[in-house]
Amino acid sequence: MAAAALMAFTAATAQDLGETIPSVTVNGSSQIKVTPDVLYLSIKLDETDTKGKVTLDEQRKAMFDALRKCKIDIEKQLSVAGMSSSFFKKRSSLSSSQYELKVGSADEARKVFEALDAAGIPNVELTRTACSKIDEYRAEARIAAIRNAKERAEQLAGAVGQSIGPCFEITDYTTDAQPVMRANLMMKNAVAYDEATAAGAEPEVDFKQMTITYNVSARFMLKLDTK
Repeated sequence: MAAAALMAFTAATAQDLGETIPSVTVNGSSQIKVTPDVLYLSIKLDETDTKGKVTLDEQRKAMFDALRKCKIDIEKQLSVAGMSSSFFKKRSSLSSSQYELKVGSADEARKVFEALDAAGIPNVELTRTACSKIDEYRAEARIAAIRNAKERAEQLAGAVGQSIGPCFEITDYTTDAQPVMRANLMMKNAVAYDEATAAGAEPEVDFKQMTITYNVSARFMLKLDTK
C-alpha cells in the first residue's frame, strides 16, 4: 500500500509540474575504524639455517613446544602451507617446511614471535590480517551513510524553508570487496619498546586499524506544502 501511494503521489506531482519532481539529491558517506582480530603468521622451518645440524623433525618439535607455551591450539590454529627439499652435490638433502598460524590479537602474535625466536626459529612473518565481523561492520557503515545523506537533505531543504518527503532513489557506490588490511605490526613507540624490553616488561604493540568507507547518493522529494 505504501509503495502504491508513493507511486501515485509521484505520478500526480510529475503531471502537475510538467514531469518535474521537486527533489533534492545528496551524497552520504561514513567511515568506521576496525582493528584486525584475525592475524596470519608464516612460519618456515629450514635445515639450511643450521647447515643441517638441526633436523626438520627437531625444529618441528621445538616449534610445537614453543606454541604450546603460548597456549596455541595447534590442531585448530596451525596448518601446513608447503614442504620442499633441496639436493646438493654430495647427494644429501636439506628440507624445509612452511606453516601458517592463525592468531587473534597483536599481543598473541608478539608472544609467538618471541617464543619461536627463543626456540631458534627466526623465520616468522606476519603475512595478512582480517576482521571476523567484517559483514557486520559493512552493514553498520552502509546504514550510517544513508542516514548521513538524509541529514544533508534535511539541512538543504530547511535552508530554503522546505522539508523532505520520501526517499525514492538510492545509489550505493561501494563494492563489497574485502578491504585490504595493512599487515604491519606497529610498535606504538619505538623508544618505549626498547625501554620496556630492557626493563623486562612486555612492550605495547598494536596493529594499524583499517577503515571501512561507504558512499551513497540519495534523492528525496521536496514537500510542496510547507505548513
